[in-house]
Amino acid sequence: MNKRWIHIILLLAVGLIAVIVIADYLSTRPGKRPPNPFAFDVSDYESVEESLISHRETRQIRITDTKAVHIASNENNIFLLTAGYLQTLTPRGEEINSISLGQAATSLFAFPDNSVIIAFENYLEYYSAEGNLLHRSDSAPDNALFTAVSTMENRIYVADAGNNQVVVYDLALKYLDTFKGESGVSTLHGFILPSRHFDMAVNADNELWIVNPGLHYIQNYAADGRFRRQWGKPSFTPEGFSGCCNPSYITFLHDGRFVTSEKGLVRIKIYKESGILESVVASPEAFKNGLKAPAIATLENDIVVALDFDRSMIRIFEPK
Repeated sequence: MNKRWIHIILLLAVGLIAVIVIADYLSTRPGKRPPNPFAFDVSDYESVEESLISHRETRQIRITDTKAVHIASNENNIFLLTAGYLQTLTPRGEEINSISLGQAATSLFAFPDNSVIIAFENYLEYYSAEGNLLHRSDSAPDNALFTAVSTMENRIYVADAGNNQVVVYDLALKYLDTFKGESGVSTLHGFILPSRHFDMAVNADNELWIVNPGLHYIQNYAADGRFRRQWGKPSFTPEGFSGCCNPSYITFLHDGRFVTSEKGLVRIKIYKESGILESVVASPEAFKNGLKAPAIATLENDIVVALDFDRSMIRIFEPK
């Protein structure tokens, strides 16, 4: 074969390779890629039987001027934490009070008298109902990332997602103790946190419940950090918690029933005190195209308040 034919064959080969590369690039651009044959389809779980849905959405409060961070409540008011501010609102969204915090906070807890404890990345502040700073904790060391606050037996419990632990303070915000959820039982190796979601709440019986999201458990701990019991299971069905690490947030109704919210397959549910599913407050269809778990709080008469981060609004769900 002479050199001329060799050059022609080489040019054709290079051209063919170029065509294959360009075709592959065009077919795999975002929006052009073929469906992933291994992707898990959760669309079958987005619909919930109407008989299982206990609440209906009655009101929305738009958040227009700043970034929403967290939400809390007592029986009568809603406390909205935004970038640098704390607002106290009526259930209709009317502002009662506003406090400038100076820097971004991460979470909060509201007392019945409207005083609040606010968590920042590695310290706490305690404000009166009038907005006066009463106490401030020392800064926590190392990689602290405070994500939730609650109170029990005159102690403040803080979820530290940076160190996979719970930090305990007194009411003057003086450090008392730390525990990591390790019980000595082989299946309980502490708090497993695949993401920064790490929530807790105290019920009407003064019981501290902490989410162990990597295990899909909600766990009960004594005041001194001793593990007592747990419930939960991984499942895309309404009875369980979906994805890698849920629930993202928990709170309680006045009689001790659990309220939970999940990310990914976004939904809000109510569980009996035993951990048995009772109803669905809001199905995934209520959060269409949403991915972030709504922070949740409750008002009297079993009203559930959801902070929808995807839509930047507070959504009110009342029993049917």
